[in-house]
Amino acid sequence: MNIAVDIGNTCVKCFLLLSSGESEVHALHIPLREGILRELTAGFPEPITWRIAQTGSLSWQEIKAEVCKVRPYDRFKVVARQHIPLKIDVDAPQRIGIDRLLAAFAAVEKYGDVPMLVVDAGSAITVDVVLNRTFCGGAILPGLFAQSGIYPKISNKLPLLTLADLFSTARPVYPGRNTKDALRNGIYWGTVGAIRQFYDMFCPQTKDALLILTGGDAEYLLPGFAHVIPPSQIEHHAALVLEGINRCFEG
Repeated sequence: MNIAVDIGNTCVKCFLLLSSGESEVHALHIPLREGILRELTAGFPEPITWRIAQTGSLSWQEIKAEVCKVRPYDRFKVVARQHIPLKIDVDAPQRIGIDRLLAAFAAVEKYGDVPMLVVDAGSAITVDVVLNRTFCGGAILPGLFAQSGIYPKISNKLPLLTLADLFSTARPVYPGRNTKDALRNGIYWGTVGAIRQFYDMFCPQTKDALLILTGGDAEYLLPGFAHVIPPSQIEHHAALVLEGINRCFEG
């Protein structure tokens, strides 16, 4: 069995590719706990290959050390940029986050030559152009929860939104009738509006471009694009980075 691992800033996401062909996605909180690792790998006595991409601040060696406490016989492979067979057309390819490249690579593997705007909504939100199977760069926005931390710094009369506040409904209804709902509107519709603007800027250069959403907050943002972008041009994949990790080691 293989486990693809995306080491982010707030959690470790694991993609289990089972021998049956089925897959499972798990998000593990940092720091990892021995009991959680035992639960994750229960029922797999044979050695597991951990395919790792380090996209956040936690070192992959720390993940290996925790796994080896539980499963000292497992194997580890780490994704580097040279493992990603994707054309890159930016000023400094070596400085692009590997998570952005992995998401773009997985999207190209799925959709081929179709022009794409790949949005990965997590701690930060990346909005990247993929054209002619080439990663062309894009934009980076603060993640939804990161944006909520700005308000108390602006004024002590503005509250800090908790995760429960931020994601309390499928999407905020405009206009907000109280301060918290007004803040939620600013975060949600400001983010959706920015992504829609990037899509509109990209579309004059292409026809039938796809908007591809992935990452932990993608499903929450998805309804915001209804009636603005044709449903046939929107795709949602919960674990595109993890799929990219696995595809790097295929063949």
